[in-house]
Amino acid sequence: MYRKQLPRVYELRDMAQSPPSAEAYFSDFDNKLQENRVRLKHFRDIEAELQGLDASAWSYLKAQLAPLLAVRIEKRGWQALFDKLNEAKGYNHLVSVGCTDVGFIPVSSVNGQRTPDLQEALAGARVLCEVKTINMSEVEATRRTSGAVGSITLQLPDGFFRKLTSDIETAKSQMAAYDADNSIRRIVYIIVNFDDYKHQYADDDFTQIDSFIVAKSMPQIEIVFHIKPPYYSATV
Repeated sequence: MYRKQLPRVYELRDMAQSPPSAEAYFSDFDNKLQENRVRLKHFRDIEAELQGLDASAWSYLKAQLAPLLAVRIEKRGWQALFDKLNEAKGYNHLVSVGCTDVGFIPVSSVNGQRTPDLQEALAGARVLCEVKTINMSEVEATRRTSGAVGSITLQLPDGFFRKLTSDIETAKSQMAAYDADNSIRRIVYIIVNFDDYKHQYADDDFTQIDSFIVAKSMPQIEIVFHIKPPYYSATV
């Protein structure tokens, strides 16, 4: 029903059906999209991101996504699948800032560090990019699983900033291990999914994050955030 609107998403759906899996995320996909307009909006946005990839990049990312299509993590669902899909956002960011030869770096280990996700070479200058996703806390994952009542605070918890710092430091290490040349432009692209799934306080949260990054003073890297606008998941 929605195949023409979401061709690359449906390529993933088709892979999920072979072999059939009761745990596959895309089971009964047409009906889920028809019954939930917010879900449809989410997948239209995902399709737009995937359409930004050239044929080679899409082929590579699709192969990386294939084994994750039937991987359901307790309390977190298909988080691993969507974390990998988020790498398309990093690819499109590089294109948006003028990079014209963007490519994924095959996953391997260099000097004990996992390779970064993306690279680009243009006019002799190199760019590396590592994509990180910060998902809901363990407390929130447990709450959603149990159906318990939760509360939203205006102040991001210390655990969030510990996770943020850890992800940035890991990304820096990955890029430095891959290529230690200080002339390389290094970008950490961070997608944030708050415990507040409607993101109703997203603007206030980003102000806190921005102040934290400024205070930390992290030279030699660029940190770019992708944060959904307030009430993104509550409207169509």
